[in-house]
Amino acid sequence: MPSLNLTMYKARYLLLLLLSTAISTTSFSQNSDTQNSDTKLDSGEVVFEAREIEVNQQEGIIIAEGDVLFDQGQYKLTADKVIYNQLTDVGNAYGNVVVITRDGVVSKADELQLDESFSHIVASPLLTELADGSRFTALSGERTEGVKAIYKNGQFSPCICDYEAGETPIWDLRSSQIYHDYKTNTIRHENVRMHVLGLPIIFMPWIAHPDPSVDRRSGLFMPAFKFSEDLGTVVKTPVFVVVNETSDVEFIPNMTTNRGNVLETRYRKLWDKTDLDASIYTGDVSTFEKNREFVAAADVKMKSEIRNNWKVNLNFKRSSQDTFLRRYDLNNDTVPKSEFSGSKTTNNSFYNVEFSEVQNLTDTSANKNSPRILPSITFEQTSKGFIKDQELTTKMHANHISNDLGHDISRWNIQQTAVTSHETDLGIIDSEIGYLGSFYQINKRDDGFTKTGDVARANLHASVGWRQYYNYVINEKSLIIEPKIKLTFIEGDDKNNDIPNRDSADFRIDSANMFLTNRFQGYDYVLPGARADIGLSAFANSELLGSLHGFAGVSRRHSGDVPSGLTTGTDTDLSDYVATISAEKDNLYAFSWSGRLNSTSSNLDESRTKLSTKLQDARFTMAHTQLTQNYFTSADSDLEEASISISQRLKNGVNLRASQNWDLSDSDVNRDKSSFIVSWSNGLQDCLTISLRYDRDPEIDRDIKTTETYQLLLNFKYLGGVPYDSN
Repeated sequence: MPSLNLTMYKARYLLLLLLSTAISTTSFSQNSDTQNSDTKLDSGEVVFEAREIEVNQQEGIIIAEGDVLFDQGQYKLTADKVIYNQLTDVGNAYGNVVVITRDGVVSKADELQLDESFSHIVASPLLTELADGSRFTALSGERTEGVKAIYKNGQFSPCICDYEAGETPIWDLRSSQIYHDYKTNTIRHENVRMHVLGLPIIFMPWIAHPDPSVDRRSGLFMPAFKFSEDLGTVVKTPVFVVVNETSDVEFIPNMTTNRGNVLETRYRKLWDKTDLDASIYTGDVSTFEKNREFVAAADVKMKSEIRNNWKVNLNFKRSSQDTFLRRYDLNNDTVPKSEFSGSKTTNNSFYNVEFSEVQNLTDTSANKNSPRILPSITFEQTSKGFIKDQELTTKMHANHISNDLGHDISRWNIQQTAVTSHETDLGIIDSEIGYLGSFYQINKRDDGFTKTGDVARANLHASVGWRQYYNYVINEKSLIIEPKIKLTFIEGDDKNNDIPNRDSADFRIDSANMFLTNRFQGYDYVLPGARADIGLSAFANSELLGSLHGFAGVSRRHSGDVPSGLTTGTDTDLSDYVATISAEKDNLYAFSWSGRLNSTSSNLDESRTKLSTKLQDARFTMAHTQLTQNYFTSADSDLEEASISISQRLKNGVNLRASQNWDLSDSDVNRDKSSFIVSWSNGLQDCLTISLRYDRDPEIDRDIKTTETYQLLLNFKYLGGVPYDSN
């Protein structure tokens, strides 16, 4: 019986059964542990289907035609016709051949040959799609599962488009040979031409890049080019080195034709509970002092968690000169701060230790403002008070600050406050009593006063407050009104002329600090006296306007002085009137306004307005700020500015963002900072990201001129970016 011809709709497994009885061992699995087809049939690991199957027992040839399906777990093959030679272990597939591997790689061909237990494929032509949609096409090619793939006269593109419908990729690489090494996950192109929109733009002898399965890889990034009137041509050629699984280093040379060269070295390291990110900048560039000057800077950040839940943070910033950092867009800080701190938080306590130094890079005078804190220690603990429902808070603080605008001061503070809250039928009664003890060693000062040496100060404070909630239902909507009154008394030493004010130099009354016992930030400034604070809050919900909130308040002084040097108001008794209004509805809009009305002149000294609204996929934000000369004691004139920003999300991942600031001071309208960005966030065909940006900054200093910057950035998937920048 030379041959057996079977006709069926789906002859599942029957072929395997025939082979097991008529032919000796035949394996259809490249990694099978068994040599018996019957065992494969029982385990369900192999599926063979076809409309017609012909078995030649003498020659060991199997011919399957019509909707052929072969699935053995590692991969699945479909074709119009398959001829398998059991003696040579070679299979040939014809017509609409598709091979899909378990990891999502799809290979298509008109004709395809499989050998080595079907793990080796030779096809002409060959089309392969990787799991992320990247696509290889070639006149001919071969692929060995888990080893390599070679494409002759091939084309590669990571662009996602409908090839079957005739759509072409935005860009592709065309090479005489493409080599895909599965063991190292590397794709190498030889004699390569890069085509964008079908036009050749770059010719290279070879280029290599990791395949989509690689998260990071040592190598040379695609060079980035920038052109500007100030710097000339700028070329960046980043080199990335993977040290091990938890650390890497990147070298980024910034080479210019006009201003010199800068090398940025970035090192990253991750331990169990520690994260290090360090950048070092060195170069020989033009500065405001010299045509060429050696410059260096460091920016080191480290976060760690050590024993007993202590969190440690290191932030070290230092530079020999500031303008090279800003000119190369490396860092915009002109007063970098270095600090080392450790903190611990428990259920009822807080600990913090900090060492810091500020480097003033712009001040060229002899007395530089570079404050140094060595150290600052804070301890805070909350416990039960002396009576029922009382809470006792203890704060201790010590620090030493030097070179702070001509001041050198050591300070020790201890503060204890007992707070009690009682709910009665008439409302909620809050009471507070405590003390603040301070001791200063003033070694040096430069604030118009001459007293130095030791200064001690002690203050007692007590307050009592009343508040009540009134809830009204109007048209099934809730309206909550909360009136609040607080009487505060502070007794003790007034030594504000003896103690330099270094932590409360700027003060204005607002809704946040009106009801604080000591309104002034920090410990340096304490104003004894008695006052009464009155405020009214309202909360409501509206179907039309959404959530609404409003507040209005005022403070009246009964004894004590006007805050010397912190306000220019002439009323010795009444503070400014403070008010805030806000409204928000879902994601439709958000509105807020806050202001201060001068109690003497009834002028609006401060006004801040912001409106944000969303219309379909567009969001508009408008802001206006107005501050009178009274806002700062040293202000030369009133300040007024306005801004508007727009963001719009279009189809296909296109985003538009624009912002404009205006300086409205002195009744003039002057255009300030401007910015416009249009970008394709998801990229065209998910393989090319394009952004066009315009920035205008009228600010100037000793070395940086007013600039208008145009930047075009092209980022090719897997290949890096090519930016264009012109002033």
